[in-house]
Amino acid sequence: MEQYVIGKSPSETTGITVIQGKYYEKIHMKHINSYGEYGATNIRDNITSTFREAMLQFNTAQKNNNMLLVGKVQSGKTSNLELFTAIAFDNGYNLVVIYGGYDNTLLNQTTSRFRKTFDIPNEMTYADESPVIFSSDDSAQLLTVDDEIIEDLLEANKPIFIISMKRPAAMKKVNDLLSRIDKTNLKAFIIDDEGDQASLNTKKNKAVDASATYASIVAMKKYLNDPLYLSVTATPQALIFQDEYSKLRPDSIRLIEPGSGYCGADYYHLYDSGKIELIDSEDQQDLTDGIFAESLKRALRHYLIASAIMYLRGLKSSEMIIHTHRNVSDHDTIYRMVDSFIQDIKNQVEFEDTEGLSFSKLEFSMIYDTLFDINVREEFDFEKIWSVISNKKFISRVYLILKNSAGQVTQANEALRKYKIYIGGDLLQRGVTFNNLVTTYFSRWAKDSGNMDTNLQRARWFGYRVKWIDLCKIFTSDTIAREFTNLSEIETDLWEQFNSIQSGEMQIDEILIRADNTKQKPTRRNVANYTTVSFRNKWIKQRVGIFDKIQVKANNALVDNLLSSYTLIDTTAGRTDGAASAKYAMIDRESLSELIDHMQAVFDLEPFERKPLIDLLESSGQIPVILMKDREGSGRKRSFYNDNKIYALQQGADNKDISKATFLGDSQVIIDKDQINIQIHKILPMKKGSTGTANELTDFTQYMFAIYVPKEKKYFVKGDPD
Repeated sequence: MEQYVIGKSPSETTGITVIQGKYYEKIHMKHINSYGEYGATNIRDNITSTFREAMLQFNTAQKNNNMLLVGKVQSGKTSNLELFTAIAFDNGYNLVVIYGGYDNTLLNQTTSRFRKTFDIPNEMTYADESPVIFSSDDSAQLLTVDDEIIEDLLEANKPIFIISMKRPAAMKKVNDLLSRIDKTNLKAFIIDDEGDQASLNTKKNKAVDASATYASIVAMKKYLNDPLYLSVTATPQALIFQDEYSKLRPDSIRLIEPGSGYCGADYYHLYDSGKIELIDSEDQQDLTDGIFAESLKRALRHYLIASAIMYLRGLKSSEMIIHTHRNVSDHDTIYRMVDSFIQDIKNQVEFEDTEGLSFSKLEFSMIYDTLFDINVREEFDFEKIWSVISNKKFISRVYLILKNSAGQVTQANEALRKYKIYIGGDLLQRGVTFNNLVTTYFSRWAKDSGNMDTNLQRARWFGYRVKWIDLCKIFTSDTIAREFTNLSEIETDLWEQFNSIQSGEMQIDEILIRADNTKQKPTRRNVANYTTVSFRNKWIKQRVGIFDKIQVKANNALVDNLLSSYTLIDTTAGRTDGAASAKYAMIDRESLSELIDHMQAVFDLEPFERKPLIDLLESSGQIPVILMKDREGSGRKRSFYNDNKIYALQQGADNKDISKATFLGDSQVIIDKDQINIQIHKILPMKKGSTGTANELTDFTQYMFAIYVPKEKKYFVKGDPD
């Protein structure tokens, strides 16, 4: 269940009083019922802090009134906005404008959510205390409210929601209304949900020109006398790089941390989670050519097995996503193939034929043995799972939904469907939540690797899935898997900077986004102002292992010989409980330069650059060399791709909630932040065999390196485009 923590701010004692009145009480009680006492208390404490911070910013003359709220993809940011709105109403605000998405589906989703949460009846009157709600899409029928009604509602102290589609035609209707009404009793604020999408100015000469949606937002801010403006997103890259001309540039950042049960990039991409099933480029081309790729058949069988397991566990609904192309014509081709496949299974169940091409018991058994881990297989015998899959009542409820502009017929009664397979493109990304997703088939990727924010928004597999994370699987390409690993590392680093901004240790203009090891750009060039530089702290981590036994033996001997010449002492760096995290020694640069020179097989490979690294060592004094802890001398188990590249060398914190973490992660094990630090990791490689099972390659246990180099490597920073 969703729970949230927003970090504390040093301005907690600003003297600004936050009233928690009747609207707060209503929403807080609903949160207790939905998220439990602990989760609701976190939301209360931290949103109160956020509101107080917003009021402080609002009352500070030298600051603008724009605040950026950053969450994570599919982490449930709306609950925080509900309580923020309730507290705002209790503290004198009486109108909120919410940009509720860029299509009718998202607009209706937002309107229904706030209507339900605030108990707003369909037939609104002046008699009760509930707020009123109006919405505006691109049609002429909605937002039929008169100026006099708005003014009367304000006089009657009835809070008002105006939820608008984020399109110029819809926003114009809202602006026309706001420009006409008497604002004597008006105190308004704006929530721009997905504030990095459509809101920003796309014109080339931003000093004098404004794109339509951006101009509508700026006009609304003017009509409301520069109100508090909350921009909310999980992908803030475009917003943090706004130029000096932008009226939407944030002056502060607050984080919305996902709570217990959230599974994000660290579950799927950073650790050795086994959640990725690689597909090759030929499969993507097959689908484009109208050929039913074998990997897609495997994914469909995985989905049916995972859904059967969820059924046996008592959760009788599930979802699968197939996101391979943008074009509607490609969606239609894939829809027909998948529909034929599923219909064949339904027919075979109907006629009790379990050995057809689509519904072969042997095929399903093989998928179960290779794609599900031992704990799942010990929990359920395959025969029990097969009895569910081959049950007519179960299989008849598997339903295909074409999620695009041409698929309205398939989207009928969508919320009432039990087992849904979604096929689509743009409508399967930003803003859409899939509550019970187990299987994702994702192969859509820009040729130039695209933008970080767009790619991260496509990760619909993130969400509150801890109860069935052992069943989740992503079928994707090697390139996409690696780029998402890079994205997860970049996101972690960015959030650390946001925490520093939130605590007053850093300014927004000082933000750096790591640019090494990826071809992705932070965001669209036409909405943001950034450039590249080569400086600031950076871990350079070995990415390629050595799989020549003679070379491994020689390299290990070199490292053992060096370490045996020094007395290693314990360090607690990176830990909060006082326990030892590693051992280290201060080693002279000559010995290290000699080691690096002798280990050419390692230090001539990307991302190391042996000669520049040795030159850098020569300018240093004694250097901290850190031997990281492992499994009692046998090495840390790490998975490798078939091309000998490691999934991830360093491991992260032992708890996403840093206040509860005892180990803050390998990247925090640093002896001296002002000079080079060298971490040595003893690694026991693991690779998948032909059956899909990960095998331990004990003979190739080897030392691998991570090097901390101050003022090194490439970053994106705010500035003029290249």
